[in-house]
Amino acid sequence: TTTIGRSRFDGIALYHEALFGALAEAEEDRTRAAPRAGGHARIGEFDAGYVPEAELLRLRAVKFCRALMNTSAIALQSADVLVVRRGQQIPAHQPEHSVASLTYVLSGDTDFLFQHASLAQHRFIVPEDTRPGDCFAVPNDMVLSVPAVASHIPLMLVSFGFRRLP
Repeated sequence: TTTIGRSRFDGIALYHEALFGALAEAEEDRTRAAPRAGGHARIGEFDAGYVPEAELLRLRAVKFCRALMNTSAIALQSADVLVVRRGQQIPAHQPEHSVASLTYVLSGDTDFLFQHASLAQHRFIVPEDTRPGDCFAVPNDMVLSVPAVASHIPLMLVSFGFRRLP
C-alpha cells in the first residue's frame, strides 16, 4: 500500500507573486532552466539565492515531509520547478536518489498524476479540486507525470526531493 499525503498551504497571495517574478528571471537564465523531454522546462535550484518566499516554501515542504515520515532525519535533496505550457507534457519525473518527494502546485489547472514506478496499473490522479497552494507527498516509488497541457495557463510545479540522514 502506498500512502500519498496532501496539504493545502495557506497565504499563497502573500508569496506566489514574488515567486513568479523570481522564476521568470530564472527561466531566462539558460544555466538554470533546461528544456526536457515532453517540451517542459526544468528550473534547477529553486531555493538557490535569497528569495524569502522560496525559503518559506522550502521550510514548509521540509516540515511537511518530516511530519509525514514521523522523523527529523530527513533533508532536502533537490528543489526544481517544472514549467509545462500549452501542448507540453512531462513523461515521467522523479527526483534522483530520494526517499520521498513533494510536488507543490504554483499555478495551473491541469490534472497530473503519480504512477507506481513498477506497477502500471497503480495510479493516483490528483483530485479535481487541486489548486495552487496544494502539495502532494509521495514515496520514491511513485513517479510524477503530466499529460499534454490544454490550458493557456502554464502548470508550474515545485518538485522537492528528500533524502534520509544517517
